Amino acid sequence: MKKVILAVVAPLVVACGAVAQQRAQGDPNVLASIMVMPRFESSSALRSLLDQKCKQGNKAYLKTYSIYEEMLSEPTWDYHNEELFKVLVQHASTASCLNENERMRPKALLEIVNKNAPGTVAGDINYETLDGSRHQLSSITTPYTLVYFNDPECLSCEKVKQRLDTCTTLRKMVSDSVLTVIGIYPYDNVDEWKQENFPCYLINGWDYEQQVEGQLTYDLMTMPLFYLLDRDKRVILKNEASLNCVLRVLTHLDGKNFKDIDEMLNYTWLWSITPRVLEMGRKINE
Repeated sequence: MKKVILAVVAPLVVACGAVAQQRAQGDPNVLASIMVMPRFESSSALRSLLDQKCKQGNKAYLKTYSIYEEMLSEPTWDYHNEELFKVLVQHASTASCLNENERMRPKALLEIVNKNAPGTVAGDINYETLDGSRHQLSSITTPYTLVYFNDPECLSCEKVKQRLDTCTTLRKMVSDSVLTVIGIYPYDNVDEWKQENFPCYLINGWDYEQQVEGQLTYDLMTMPLFYLLDRDKRVILKNEASLNCVLRVLTHLDGKNFKDIDEMLNYTWLWSITPRVLEMGRKINE
């Protein structure tokens, strides 16, 4: 059984037609210009923008919040960014220009956003492989771990699996003992999972305790999704739907040493942004 995680509370406002009209008024450009700033400056700029919108009143704030919630939270969108999404819902959960009912959704989302947030230690997963042996995500010792949440019933997962099969970058990093790639099937159709064929360099695992779905230890908004972790299982990328993004970040991490997770996240910040948004933001900021 699969669950829709984000349907926690009724949406704040705004019909689809209104959202499309607001996007046309330039809000994505503003967000792009914020995203291409250095990591901490980007978070600060978003907070300042939201402060300004709050001073303009309830309507202006809700309009911006509604647009940015969708853009930042949706893993398949170019503007997807978990850290800025956290800034957004944190701000809205205490915004003085919203009433208590309007703050309910951001408060509920904040619990989800804080789970496995970038920089924090990812939730452990007990998994079983096709040979029946059982293991733990936390026991992996390579410098990086790429968790690939997948579902054999998912068409997009099959397309991504085909790309994984021919991905020389990941193969080499696994061969060099720099990276472990582990597929996790989080649902209960074990027969379907057992029939899946995966690239030989990828561990094929099943969440046999059903913790991911049953206890919501991970927020899986769509399939497939990637989580990139460092040696200590701290999250570098969360809810990432783009293999291209994963490869960009991993390519620039390879061979680098960092004193702490913040330095690593600062370094990878721009590499996690899609080239289209990066180019747009830089042009706006020139």
